[in-house]
Formats: sequence, C-alpha cells, structure tokens
Amino acid sequence: MDKKLNVIKKIFRKNPKNSKSLEIEGKIGYSFKNKSLLKNALVHRSWNICNDLPYTANNERLEFLGDSVLNMLVTEHLYKTKPDATEGEMSKSKSVVVSGHALAQTAQLWSLGKYLYMDKGEARMGGRQKENILADAFEAVLGAVYLDSGISAVRVILERFHFPRIASILKDSEFVNYKSLLIEWMQSHSLQPPEYVVVNESGPGHQKVFETEVLLNGKVYGKGIAVSKKKAEQEAAAVALQKVQQEGIHET
Repeated sequence: MDKKLNVIKKIFRKNPKNSKSLEIEGKIGYSFKNKSLLKNALVHRSWNICNDLPYTANNERLEFLGDSVLNMLVTEHLYKTKPDATEGEMSKSKSVVVSGHALAQTAQLWSLGKYLYMDKGEARMGGRQKENILADAFEAVLGAVYLDSGISAVRVILERFHFPRIASILKDSEFVNYKSLLIEWMQSHSLQPPEYVVVNESGPGHQKVFETEVLLNGKVYGKGIAVSKKKAEQEAAAVALQKVQQEGIHET
C-alpha cells in the first residue's frame, strides 16, 4: 500500500489540478490525514490508463473496500431503525439503498463528478455524469475514509448525506426493482422466470438506446426503451407486472 500511495503522491505533485480536488473535503465534511487516499479515490481507470500508470493506481480497490463498508453500515442502520422489518424486507430495502442509482444521487450532492481524474475522451462522453462512475467513486471515497479513520468516520458521513435519503429512496418508483417483483409473482404462481430480449439498438456507441421485451410463458407482456439494458428491462418488467396482476398469464 505504501508503495502505491507514493506513486499517487508523485502523480499529484505534478498535477496543477491537485488543490482543486481537495475541495471535496469541504463537501463531505471530513479532512483526510493522508491526502493521498482521497486523491486515489478520485482516479477513474481511464485517467490511469491514458497516463500510463500502474493499474492499481486507480480507485477500483478502494471502491471494493468501500462497497463492503457501505453494505455493513446500511445493514446496521436498517436493523436499528426498522425493528419490525423481517430479514427479507431488510434485504430488499438494502438492495435499493446501496443501488448504483441511489449512490450516484448522493454523490451528486458533493458534485463528485467534477473532481474525478479521467481521460478527456471519457469526460466528453459524459463520464462525469454516468451513474456507475459516480457510484463507484462514492464507494471509493468511503473506502478511503475507512482507511484514514475507521468505520465510525464513514458512519458519520452516511448519517449526514445518505441515510436521511432512505425514506425517499424507498418511496421513489425509480428505485423499485420491478424485475425482482415480477420474478416473485411468477414464482408464486409456479411459473418459469421471465425472459428479456433486446429487440433493437439505436444511436452512437456512447449514447445507445435499447428497446427490450419481456416474455412470460413465451409471450411478450411488456416493452421498455432506455439508455441502458438494465433500465429498459426494468421498464419492461414494470409494464408486465401491472398486466399480469390485472389479467393473469395467458397460455400461448
């Protein structure tokens, strides 16, 4: 770890944008003892590659660590604040609270995207606003805070920025996992799980639009169109779920 952080220190000493990246401390209300941890958390792999740096100089290892810390603290928070919730209910809530969509929204409270070090090409393609990149960087920052001061410091940050949003996250239809709900409905009726098929792709490589159909018992029950396959599948599942709840499944 020391060798890796020394590499990061050398990189940022040469980078004129170094001081700007440290503004994030004011955003999150935490001052790093080891500034290199924060800087490492802000390095997207595209910047790492275009500057011909060691692969581990990016934020993916910190993201891996932060993901585990986040899951533990969210589980702890749900356990304490939802005393009547079953294990299944807490599991569903946690999956939504730690979803990329939810994390990206909290990351936007910090304007985290503008502080990331990334290749100019990635930035031109909207990398600073991509949910997966923001969510990964959010987890990387949590991992950095954990290494710098321990789990209590991470808990304080989540209590300030992420946990207060849980109620609205769980109520927001954007966070409902319609795919999971549809699978549960199919299982409860002893039916085979849904099948998702991409029927059309359009647009340039970095702005593709996907049209997806969901088949139940071999028949199309819903369609979805979105800028990612996952979102298109969610839209299709939402349509299908409403249909089967109202009409049931028809034999092919």
